[in-house]
Amino acid sequence: MNDDVRSYIYGTIVIFLVGVMAWVGFLYLNACGFTLTCVRGDLPVYRTPVPSLIPATMPVMQPESNPAEVTTQELCEVNAQTLIEAWVASGVAESQTFQFTDANGLTCQTTFEEAKALFDSAQQLSSQTIFVGKPVQ
Repeated sequence: MNDDVRSYIYGTIVIFLVGVMAWVGFLYLNACGFTLTCVRGDLPVYRTPVPSLIPATMPVMQPESNPAEVTTQELCEVNAQTLIEAWVASGVAESQTFQFTDANGLTCQTTFEEAKALFDSAQQLSSQTIFVGKPVQ
């Protein structure tokens, strides 16, 4: 009785291994035929090599220049804490313009509403340098 179960288990393992080897052999014969070099396994080249491509002749796009954009060279560079001190000292409302002196010694003017959006809440005000306002002519 014990030999019957053992023979069933061994028979099942052998049949499984023979089945796996037969499947691998079937796949190999379909892919390569009866050769050991498997020449049919190479991919045929149906693509065009890169050097034969025709180069593009379209003109290069130029970025649009918007005269309404203001560069940082036209703005005043000031420390955020100094800007708030100048606004408080001027005593004007948030929407009214006030004057301040920037880091380069120029007299500039802006409104607090313009500058408020530029403050970074993650840094201390004394370490923030912002570009805001325009020099007074």
